[in-house]
Amino acid sequence: MDTQTLITELQSFGLRLAEAPEGAPEAGAAPPPEPASGEASGEGDGRRAAWTSRRGGAGPTQHVAATLRGATVMIPIHTDQAAASPFVARLGRDGAGTVERDGQELAPIALVKTPRFYALSTKDGIPYPKIALLHGADVLASTVLQTCIRYTEREKACTFCAIGQSLAAGRTIAKKTPEQLGEVTEAAARLDGVRHVTLTTGTPRSADRGAAHLADCARGIKARVDLPVQAQCEPPDDFAWFEGCARPASTAWACTSRRSRTRCARPRCRARPR
Repeated sequence: MDTQTLITELQSFGLRLAEAPEGAPEAGAAPPPEPASGEASGEGDGRRAAWTSRRGGAGPTQHVAATLRGATVMIPIHTDQAAASPFVARLGRDGAGTVERDGQELAPIALVKTPRFYALSTKDGIPYPKIALLHGADVLASTVLQTCIRYTEREKACTFCAIGQSLAAGRTIAKKTPEQLGEVTEAAARLDGVRHVTLTTGTPRSADRGAAHLADCARGIKARVDLPVQAQCEPPDDFAWFEGCARPASTAWACTSRRSRTRCARPRCRARPR
């Protein structure tokens, strides 16, 4: 089976984990505990004996991050469909192994380990994972404003969005500051090799639709570490935000129309589709 077909099949059917290593997120298992504050700890390469897996809330949830034939992808494991998937990953204690179907080995696979920076907290005691999360193997992502004026309005809410669930569950904070994001990004780049940052936001009631805070956060990151930043928001009333904020804070802007992931329909919108 070619790589693209295998990835598509895994993301459609999900994956069952067998002979899972200690700390691996077996389908149906409880999510890993919240990381403790303080210095990163662990054995071997310094990482905790756990793997990147998320249940519920915003972002790539119900999945595990795994590297498959050189590509890092998100594969469902915490779903009913995944529990009945024809695909099985047989893993060793290091989280590496093979994907099988009907007893036939298809490809090597390795779960992405929980990053070192997850074990740290800010000076005011906020765990780093409540500020930003690892997506895939080398992308840091954060929703800088975790509230949105559209979220509670069914007719206006994005059909794919669960921004309020993560906040209600206490997994994040309502507003991330530029200083916090700069601190977390520097640690993620230094300890775990993060190479790219994606910033999203809920829509506030201001005319800039969150672009102003996104730009401030991107500048806070750039002040600490030179990484490319992508910022995503609802199209603001004044499209000058896309031009003025792209230098030097972020390298790319993207906008999302409220009911789909398609390019914004506004004629003057030059933002890249999400």
